[in-house]
Amino acid sequence: MSRPTSRVLATLELLQAHGTLSGPELARRLGVHGRTVRRYLAALEELGIPVTAEPGRGGGYSLVAGFKLPPMMFTDEEALSLSLGLLAVRHLGLGDAAPGVESARAKLERVLPESLRRRARTAEEAISLELPVGSVPASGQVLGALAAAVQRRRRVRLIYRAGDGSETERDLDGYGLAFRAGSWYLAGYCHLRRGIRTFRVDRIRSVRELEEGFERPHSFDLLAHLRV
Repeated sequence: MSRPTSRVLATLELLQAHGTLSGPELARRLGVHGRTVRRYLAALEELGIPVTAEPGRGGGYSLVAGFKLPPMMFTDEEALSLSLGLLAVRHLGLGDAAPGVESARAKLERVLPESLRRRARTAEEAISLELPVGSVPASGQVLGALAAAVQRRRRVRLIYRAGDGSETERDLDGYGLAFRAGSWYLAGYCHLRRGIRTFRVDRIRSVRELEEGFERPHSFDLLAHLRV
């Protein structure tokens, strides 16, 4: 799903969960400008989802009264797990994950019964995670493309920017991804250097999956490799 499409859906989830939100509040939650919010609202109306605007102080945007999409249903354990997972995502150094987190939180708020909604909020307010925050956020799109290639055992071609600013193109057999010491890392066999190398994901400028497959060595331990 493209980023604009996901944010249009995030806008819908926020309106369903909160009733009425002002333009500035929607922009803050989605991480976009006010004009972009208006484009998202227009896109919802083109999809047949009725949006109304109330001008003046205390006004804002809302869905027409009575409009609801069928909710997704979660068990108590699923809802609590999702709440804790969303709490962790905020700390994992993904620069473009904020709209997705807000959308998922809004969806949970909308479908949970009040008792479980209170439990989820309590967990979010009471639990703190001391995860190191990445100095340079990684792209969620790049990370997702790399994870898919690793799972499918497909070679990738990437443009990598080194610490000195120089860029190289290289083919890589990705063995795994890890979040360590505040940054995301990709490890695998680099065909340019003809050996196993480690790359910081926030320095990967582009990634393209290739047709060639590969076999990951059974003995390879990603976390042990990163500790060397």
